[in-house]
Formats: sequence, C-alpha cells, structure tokens
Amino acid sequence: MKKRIAALLLSMIMLATPALAAFDDVPGDQWYAEAVEWAEAEGIMNGVADGRFDPAGGVTRAMFVTILYRMAGSPAAPESGWGYAYADVDASQWYADAVYWAREEGVAGGVSDERFDPNGAITREMFVTMLYRYAGEPESSAALSFADAASVSLWAQDAVAWAAGLGVVSGRDGNIFDPAGGTTRAECAAMLMRFDAAFESDTTPDFETIYEDDYIPNLELLAPNRYDAADFRVEDGRVYYGEGSLTGIDVSVHQGEIDWEAVAADGIDFAIIRVGYRGYSEGELFIDEYFEENITGALRNGIAVGVYFFSQALSVEEAIEEARMTIDAIRPYDVTGPVVFDWERITYDNGRTELLSADTVTDCARAFCEEVESWGYQPMCYTSPNSANSDIYLDRLTDYPLWLAHYTEDMAPSGYPYHYDMWQYTSSGSVDGIEGGVDLNVLMPGLWI
Repeated sequence: MKKRIAALLLSMIMLATPALAAFDDVPGDQWYAEAVEWAEAEGIMNGVADGRFDPAGGVTRAMFVTILYRMAGSPAAPESGWGYAYADVDASQWYADAVYWAREEGVAGGVSDERFDPNGAITREMFVTMLYRYAGEPESSAALSFADAASVSLWAQDAVAWAAGLGVVSGRDGNIFDPAGGTTRAECAAMLMRFDAAFESDTTPDFETIYEDDYIPNLELLAPNRYDAADFRVEDGRVYYGEGSLTGIDVSVHQGEIDWEAVAADGIDFAIIRVGYRGYSEGELFIDEYFEENITGALRNGIAVGVYFFSQALSVEEAIEEARMTIDAIRPYDVTGPVVFDWERITYDNGRTELLSADTVTDCARAFCEEVESWGYQPMCYTSPNSANSDIYLDRLTDYPLWLAHYTEDMAPSGYPYHYDMWQYTSSGSVDGIEGGVDLNVLMPGLWI
C-alpha cells in the first residue's frame, strides 16, 4: 500500500507541461475536452491514430492497467523479473510490464491464474476497483446509494462507494451506477481527472501545522464556523441553507456553449464567471474565450454575476496586473457579485507556482483584493480546506469574504472549522442549459447579489 501511495504522490509532481490537446475528434466545447487535455498533458493517455483520441471508444483491461502504470511513473521490473506469466500476455506486448506490475502491486489480477484477458472491456465496477486498489484502498464512510446498488458485485462495493463519495464517479440516468456497463475513453479521462483533483482532499487537514516558511497562522483571528448543520438541506441535487440562501454556478470555457435562458429557468440565482487566467508555465495572461458570451448571456437572463481570475501570480506586481486586467474586462458590465482571487498551486513540470511560499501567495491575494476594492467591487478569496492556512494564510485576509471549495460525501455540511461565505460543494452538478457536470455553489443568506 505504501508503495502505491508513494507512486501516486510522485505522479502528481511528474506531470507534463500543460498543452492544448490537438485531437481532431475532441471539439473544445465537449464536456470531456478538459479531461482529455489533462490526460494528454499528464502523459497517461494518448491518441489512437491519425490525430484522433476516440472519445467514444471503449477501454480494455490492458489499456487501463497501462494508464495506472504510467500514473505510477512506469516503474521498472525487479532484477529478477516480475515472476508471473499469463498465457495471453506475451512479454513483447506493449502492455506486458503494466499487466505484471498491476499484479505485483495488487491493483489487478487476471480473470484466472492463467489468463489476464487484456482485450476484455473494463466494466465500471472493474474500473473503480482498480483505481481504489491503486489508491491504497483508503478507508471511507461512504455508503452505496445508487438505485441498482444490489447489482454491484460484493468485491466491488467498497470501491464503488468510495469512488462515488469522492466524486470520482456518479450515477447515470435514474441514479443507476450500471456496474457491468462499459467505460469510454472520454469517461476514463474525466474520472481520472476527478480522482487526481479529489484524492488529497478526502481527509481533514491539520490546521495547526507549522509550514515551510515558518509562519504560524494565528487561527484565533479566524471566525469559527457557526452554521447549524440542521439548517442545511439537499433538494434535487442542490444545497440550501435556512431561508434566503442563493444557488449559483461557476463557469468557464470548459462548459462550452451555455443556454443561459434555460439556466435561469432552472432556478440559478447567480453565476461566477471566469474572466481570465495566467498560464501555468510562461505566465502569459489570457481572457477566457467564453467570458463575454457568458457574462452577457447571464445578465440578459436576469442572473446576477460575479467573476473570478485564475491566478498564477509570483509577486504582488503580477497580482495587481491580474486585478487590473479583470477590472478592465468587467467595467462595461453590471457585476454585482464578488471579484474572486483564485490561486491554486500547480505541480506540473515547469509549473511556475509549484514552489511558491504561502507567505508570497498571501501577499498576492491581498494585493489583488486591495486593487479590486479600490475600484468599488467586492473582492473575495477562493480556497479549499487543504490549501487554507497551508497555501494561503487566511488570518491575513480576514477583511475579505471566503469562497470555500469542499466536496463532501452526499453534500453533507462541510466540517471546515472556520467561517466561509460561499460554499462550492460539487463539481458534477446538473443544470439545464449546460452539457455535462458543473460546479454548484450556495451563497449564505443575507450576503450580496
């Protein structure tokens, strides 16, 4: 188990430089486009041939163990060899090392002692079980809640419950898990991207850790979380709190074309729209390709609007540059919601923020917020329980509201111990007018917009 966890963590810092996927059969407006781009950038999934990714193609057992093998860093066989032999896995095959590595690590065995069945289709329950084993079979309190839970094989039930609780996999129409159903290459990329994003956030962090730059956050300055868990409720896949909370989404180019009239009719009160971002490696600034279309569409349909900028600032000067770019972009519009500083550590190769200290990140956040505030807008900071007081020191940002990203099992109230003003509780919400999953948020009662 320790070897697999070490390999997993190693893989998260050995990713290829992000680049736009150039597959002829992956339009940028498809729900899986971001995941395909991510999988290609990581070096764990390639095209099939002739510039195609084949998103609707099925995933075989050989393909999937090879993907996991790449995620683990493609470890070499022991000097004595793997010590296994399947009659249907010749050592010369491109997947041979992956098959035998998977058996060695307990990730995947054969369909019998003699056969691996490399060309067999991987079912959904096989998929999550292999991923669960790869993650070290972590403990989970999640329970099976799919309509067809009784159809999930006994050997897969813990894995399916864990994957669903972590947000890696969701039900198909009618809340059906479909354990024997196949997995497409697009679905595979999407689930692995969710796994990569969610794996480390599945535990409650230690908020009293002393961090590498030797700064100890003064947690006494942070207001406690005083929300009453009994006042949260989940209805039709959305979270509400008491009377007067508002339901929102956050969107970017990754959602593609949005039917904002349908979004408004589906009860969405507000939208936080990505205005722009700074590149991971070179640091160039970009306006989100769908920013203008999204903000005009939302406002035209009576949806209140806030915005966020995905920052990769390395200095106060860069953070101010990001804030001014944001202000220039939003001044023509009626932005009544927050203007959010969204900084996230990127650990890809050549990721410019990989080693940035939390002290500097916090300075960048303050500079961004102060510049936004000077123009009469409401600044806000975005973070997660893992990053709070680790990547960014919130005791130095108490002048500004907090947007908390925390995906909990069954959308249960967040156990984050300090105050937050808006909660992003899922990345796989369903909203009319948007194809595929979308981030859902609840804005607590009595706040702006």
